[in-house]
Amino acid sequence: MEGIDVIPRPAILARKDASFTIQAGSRAWHDPLFEQQARELVVLLAKASTFELPVKPFIGMPLPASGIIFHVEPDIKPEGYRLDVSSERVLIAASDQAGAFHAVQTIKQLLGPAIDAPASSGRADAWHIPCLSIDDRPRFPWRGFMLDVARHFFEKEIIKQILDVMALLKMNVFHWHLTDDQGWRIEIKRYPRLVEIGSKRGDSQVGGYVSLKRTGIPHEGYYTQDDAREIVAYARERFITVVPEIEFPGHCTAAIAAYPELHCKGKHLAVPATFVTRKGVVCAGKERVYEFIADILDEVLDIFPSKVIHVGGDETSTGTWKHCPDCKALMQREGLHSIHGVQPYFTSRVGKLLSDRGRTLMGWNEVLSSNLPADAIVQFWTGRTRAILPHLTKGRKFVMSPFFTVYLDHDHVLLPLDMVYNFDPVPKNVSIEQQGNVLGIEAPLWTEWVRTTRRLHWQLFPRLLAVAEAAWTPPNAKDYPSFKERLARFIPWLQERGINPASLDKVERCKLRKPLSFLHLFFEPRIPETR
Repeated sequence: MEGIDVIPRPAILARKDASFTIQAGSRAWHDPLFEQQARELVVLLAKASTFELPVKPFIGMPLPASGIIFHVEPDIKPEGYRLDVSSERVLIAASDQAGAFHAVQTIKQLLGPAIDAPASSGRADAWHIPCLSIDDRPRFPWRGFMLDVARHFFEKEIIKQILDVMALLKMNVFHWHLTDDQGWRIEIKRYPRLVEIGSKRGDSQVGGYVSLKRTGIPHEGYYTQDDAREIVAYARERFITVVPEIEFPGHCTAAIAAYPELHCKGKHLAVPATFVTRKGVVCAGKERVYEFIADILDEVLDIFPSKVIHVGGDETSTGTWKHCPDCKALMQREGLHSIHGVQPYFTSRVGKLLSDRGRTLMGWNEVLSSNLPADAIVQFWTGRTRAILPHLTKGRKFVMSPFFTVYLDHDHVLLPLDMVYNFDPVPKNVSIEQQGNVLGIEAPLWTEWVRTTRRLHWQLFPRLLAVAEAAWTPPNAKDYPSFKERLARFIPWLQERGINPASLDKVERCKLRKPLSFLHLFFEPRIPETR
């Protein structure tokens, strides 16, 4: 609808004539549950205005007839809200604080990017919100983004910048890929060599997976436990859950470089400079490995309150297990008739470590097996979507991240904006009950070729906005032409935050072209690297 430039698009929206004016003399009212959200809106307005609104609770009295009013309505679904704007008042109704927070994000967008402008650019004497009615709620409870900081490390201020945009877009899960072959990025006090050795590599591959070129520059970095807690708190204030990923049993070269005894043969491996490696697999037959993982989880769970903990589980090579005496003894002891039974056993052991500590395991496709804990969540990334149908019927929960549809490390040629926007994570011919087992969408960004903040922004934006709308807005309210118009007017929001997205002209020209598009899977896309 013209003039209503909200992303993601609300489920139900009706425009009215006139507008509500916020100015000196206006005031904000709140139910006690929503005091925090009311004050956040007032502070936001005060920074960009020549006035400051008084904030008052209302208890045991009728709804005020004028002003900005935060009101509890228990019947509204979790994270949802209703926004009714007349010329006399702005009524914000929700059943929980997350819903009230999302309503504030909508109001921010209705006010326009000037609301976030620095004070040096001037203060306004009044703000205008168009009169309208919005009845809004998320389609999915999981609206996520994953950042790989193992391949390339990004400072916490960059992560906060992304969390700010996610909050504005009503996204609620930040999946933090903290460990991989090329780097271990989280401090574990019981095992200091994980960051002393595992967070550093001597060089980095450039040009693509088949390239022999290197940067010639060492790469390192890690987050202290206090850094991680700071990010968790920052996200929590924005109603975003941080889900950490600690990879096992594969993608563990950095951990093995620090502690070689984790390897079947006790090999001394270096943290690799290249981005294709299958050597980093921990031994599944050594009890010491499970003790090591338990120790790590104890520290990780103390940092991250998320109910869900991601343990990776993808792309595990079984080569070393085949010839390992400890793994052979494990197979005989546990009655595993094939080497392919070792990873399910490993995953079930890690799953029990988590369940004993009150947490839920999450992993990539490869963790799927008959003995996977019933409450475990699977992140679908490879294969045909219909492959999950038998598991949906049995109640298995999925988060959808298909490789060719939402992997934001792809070039804009291979993954154009409209393909991301039009993605529907629910397979066809699925019952209403089974649809509930699709928790939502998560867009990963793997950073093999993402060395700078400029490149990070280029890969993420504007496609992350399409992910947000695909995850929030019901199918009958989605409209790609409308999205493009709203997106063009949203760009100043990003630029105000120091983010320069891929140009819309380029994005529109990037349509999937076969077979040349698949070359982008092997060669580093040529994207400007300057900051």
